Amino acid sequence: ETRWKNGAGVLRGSLRGLTPMAIPALQPSRRDPLVVGADWDVQIGERIEGKAKLFRESGDLSARGEMSTRLGLERLETYLFARDSKLSMVFAAHGREVGEVGVSLELGVTRDGQRWRLAEHAPFSGAAHLDMPSIAWLGRLMRENVEIGGALAADITFGGTPDAPDLRGQLKGHALQLSFVDQGLLLSGGELEAGFTRSGGRQSLRLERLEFESPNRVKPRENRVPYAELTATPGRLRITGNVALGTSAELSGQHGEQRGKFEFTADRLPLLQRSDRWLIVSGQGLATLEGKALNVDARLGADAGYIKIDDTPAPSLGDDVVVRSKGGTAENAAQKNEEGEGEGEGGLAIAGKIALDLGRALYLEAFGVDTRLAGNLDVELRPFASPRVLGLIRTVEGSYRGYGQRLSIERGAIAFQGDPGNPGINIVAMRRGMEVDAGVAITGDARHPQVKLVSEPMVPDPEKLSWLILGRAPDAAGSDLALLMPAAQALFGSSGGGTSEDLMRNLGFDSFSIGQGDLNSTRRSATSKVAGGGSRIDSGPTVSNDVVSVGKRLTNDLSLSFEQSLGGAESLVKLTYRLSRRLSLVARGGTDNALDMYYTYIFRNNEKREEKEEEKKE
Repeated sequence: ETRWKNGAGVLRGSLRGLTPMAIPALQPSRRDPLVVGADWDVQIGERIEGKAKLFRESGDLSARGEMSTRLGLERLETYLFARDSKLSMVFAAHGREVGEVGVSLELGVTRDGQRWRLAEHAPFSGAAHLDMPSIAWLGRLMRENVEIGGALAADITFGGTPDAPDLRGQLKGHALQLSFVDQGLLLSGGELEAGFTRSGGRQSLRLERLEFESPNRVKPRENRVPYAELTATPGRLRITGNVALGTSAELSGQHGEQRGKFEFTADRLPLLQRSDRWLIVSGQGLATLEGKALNVDARLGADAGYIKIDDTPAPSLGDDVVVRSKGGTAENAAQKNEEGEGEGEGGLAIAGKIALDLGRALYLEAFGVDTRLAGNLDVELRPFASPRVLGLIRTVEGSYRGYGQRLSIERGAIAFQGDPGNPGINIVAMRRGMEVDAGVAITGDARHPQVKLVSEPMVPDPEKLSWLILGRAPDAAGSDLALLMPAAQALFGSSGGGTSEDLMRNLGFDSFSIGQGDLNSTRRSATSKVAGGGSRIDSGPTVSNDVVSVGKRLTNDLSLSFEQSLGGAESLVKLTYRLSRRLSLVARGGTDNALDMYYTYIFRNNEKREEKEEEKKE
């Protein structure tokens, strides 16, 4: 029954079997959707009198996040009572995941003409209770690599008036745990004590204590770190602070910003706990909050650590894969952050400085390098932009294993001057104890390193390479060429120029390449090159051997090349004469004796500008 006339009416009825639509952050469970019922009997006139009830009949709700999680509802009820110009509301819920949740509230209402509204200056009261035995389900709403645990409880009372509310109460957490599974970060044994207070008309949330007493659970694969000394007792992280929510009017109103101040102290905190990524840190810091701006000032030091990076990088998406989200592509989002855009999109602007001390027991093992790291870095955090890093990292008593040898790192310095992804490099690694001590020097920056051979005493580059790889002077007959050239390619890369070009010139030829194929084939395929030149290795329909090819250009149209199979005794000498732009004559001798003539067609794809070559043998 529903009757309404001149601001007065009667509303009576009941409802069963309603499946509600999704509400913010919640949605009906797919397997067992929530079904609710309702009863109401309300009279509205000069006064409001009546009652209403909304309750769960069956089913469940799911919280939306990285992974949808069922709340395990067993009870869900809401009661509303109206009497003597007062409204009373009671909400109660119980579930396997959410635990016990209860809220009660009593408000005054007043009539304004033919409308009813809350009495802004009338006192109101209420209370809220939360008892959640496990908060693990909240972790499933975050990223899939995040796990949280522990119990949470709260008792809060409401008072004051709607235009000047007053909150009081306590929040407590027990056995809290936070872990990033893939990184090995694990904080455990957390205790939380916080509460709402009011002082001088300002409402605030006081963080009395958030403390993690986190024991180390993993031993690193490095015996040089003082493991027993640092892990004899659990590490600690303690955070205290206060968030000023504003005056009571600001809290209930629509303007006013949060202001907060937090202090934290870490003592031998096991930040990373993996056998290949293990780190214990100590330090202290201060964080201040002004509206949506967070400023951090901290000093952290590494008590000990061991970082191992595999020589084979983790799988990653190809360059042709574009990840899109509601905000556009990931690249666009990163570009906006780099340019300082997106500041008004509700994000938290983080700024500040963090001073890092690498300590005396931080070891790195990566890409053949095994060393201790020392030095200091200053990290400048910038709102909506990449951080800037200043400082110097030094290697201490390090070594580099490569080319079948163990080189001693005699000078190792990585200088950061802003961009954390492109530091300056100055590294020298030597092989000692020989007639000629040889090694490599790497300078420049991380994105464009320059590699050159060094020796004591100074000898030509081919000899430096021979002493570095073979531990002796090169064979005068040139039989070491097949061993030295692959090492040169690995050392200097496939691009021409610099030391690699000088090395090719000193050895007396113009081109060098390594590939797979058969020497006596008739089809051609491109291969990588160390120095300039147009030499290519012939490969047949099936790949069978590794082939080294060196070449010498005699004139602009005449070139001589030598090809040697690394997996067998086959070898070829080729003399190529270019009769015209498309026509060439090739004479072969050795494993395959032949005289060939090639005519080449070139097809161009205007969109991708790729060349395809088809050769006809006569």
